[in-house]
Amino acid sequence: MNLLHTWAGILFGGLVFLIFFMGTISVFDDELDRWMMPQTRAAATGDVGYDAALATVLGDLEVEDEPVFLYPPSPRRPVYAAHYHGPGDTHLQRFVDPGTGEMLPPPGTLGAGGFFYPMHYGLHLDKAGMPMLGYWIVGLAAMVVLAMSVSGVIVHRRILRDLFSFRAERARGRALLDLHNIGGVMALPFLFVMTLSGLIIFAHMHMPAGVLAAYPDADTFFHDAFPHPDREPAGRPGALASVDAMVAEADRIWGGGRPLGIGVIHPGDADAYVAMYRYTGDTIGYDYEQLTFDGASGALMHHQRVGPAMTVYRFLTGLHIAMFDHWSVLWLYFLMGLCCCAVIATGFLVWLDKRAQRAGRLGYRIVQAVGGASTAGLALATVAMLAANRLLPDMPGRADTEIAVFLGAWGCSLLAGLLRPGMPHLRLQLGALAAGLCALPLLNALTTGDHLLRTVSRGDWATAGCDLAFITFGLLSAGAWRALLPRHGTTAVTRADAIRGSAA
Repeated sequence: MNLLHTWAGILFGGLVFLIFFMGTISVFDDELDRWMMPQTRAAATGDVGYDAALATVLGDLEVEDEPVFLYPPSPRRPVYAAHYHGPGDTHLQRFVDPGTGEMLPPPGTLGAGGFFYPMHYGLHLDKAGMPMLGYWIVGLAAMVVLAMSVSGVIVHRRILRDLFSFRAERARGRALLDLHNIGGVMALPFLFVMTLSGLIIFAHMHMPAGVLAAYPDADTFFHDAFPHPDREPAGRPGALASVDAMVAEADRIWGGGRPLGIGVIHPGDADAYVAMYRYTGDTIGYDYEQLTFDGASGALMHHQRVGPAMTVYRFLTGLHIAMFDHWSVLWLYFLMGLCCCAVIATGFLVWLDKRAQRAGRLGYRIVQAVGGASTAGLALATVAMLAANRLLPDMPGRADTEIAVFLGAWGCSLLAGLLRPGMPHLRLQLGALAAGLCALPLLNALTTGDHLLRTVSRGDWATAGCDLAFITFGLLSAGAWRALLPRHGTTAVTRADAIRGSAA
């Protein structure tokens, strides 16, 4: 079990850190989107309604008979958000000012919701034409995390005692091992539930045999699991009835529920229809009720209610994606996600500290470079992308340039770790990370004028919260840099200590 825990961490630790880090950032993706898209920050002065917003979207955009999804303003995003497919099957996003009904300038960035969140579950391999491969790799990593959790508990014989043991005055390796143990025990329930629910969300991809035994393909299964009308376009133009009236009817049917969003299928066609999804941010489950209206008449066509099995599935989905209205729960998710990241990072450091005498060997150098690049290097690449978001001018391909900056910074971190092995390289990355994080609020103020005093005074806590978080984590990174400075008279953790206290 000790070998399983150790080698699973060495081989998959970097990938698991990437998944948890991106998932943790995505807890506050709406807030980070507002930081990255300054045009969406202004508080709404009114609401023109769905009809006016849709008229702007359908009139200004070339949707090419593709569905258009419109999401209403919310406390976390004060503008209408339109999602649609553009030329070449590209996924595009535009925003509408709810006060005037006018289209806001293009965001010029994928933002957190368009880059960090998809990286969490698909690794963006869809860009290379291999979306299923990304899901399978993430699923394999999730299975490894479950195995590491079980093996860590079995190896960890002093689990309750070590939960309250942090010996900072001891050797650095001992202190790192204590942090690894404490974080592993504290985060174990969250780690296990998030990993298991994430696997269940994509169970139809990871284990399709059950679906294919009863259905000819996955599309037929999903149509049966989530029944809804699915009619073809008529091929002749048609006008869309009042969507505001449909929303009012949905409010009556739901007994006061508001829409999460609406989808206009076959816009501009005589047989267009509108799918409306109920917002469930006040519950754990993501079991929204779907209403489908005829686009031409506005009459209700279908009211979807899922069965018991799919209700359980939707509960686990909601538990995982955390679309809650409760700030305390969101912060708990965020902090527990950071705790999981810290467990992985300290696991790398414990392994390296135990084998410090092998620093010149190739295997040690590879693990050190990969471990550094996949933890501090990944965070540094994220900061580089955020800095590029504030510094790049409006230009064609700006979003692709931001991604190139992210990948370039990440690759440079790995290359530097291979060329300059040793703890000094990790300290250099942590120092750069601390400086970069503390610089982000300054860049935001210089490029948008939204300094902390201004955002706090107007109640824009999304932007102010991002700046405060950057400063906080910059200071923590500086503290980690200082903690890794060489100490006199310290020794590495012995193998016996490590076996007795391997982390959960």
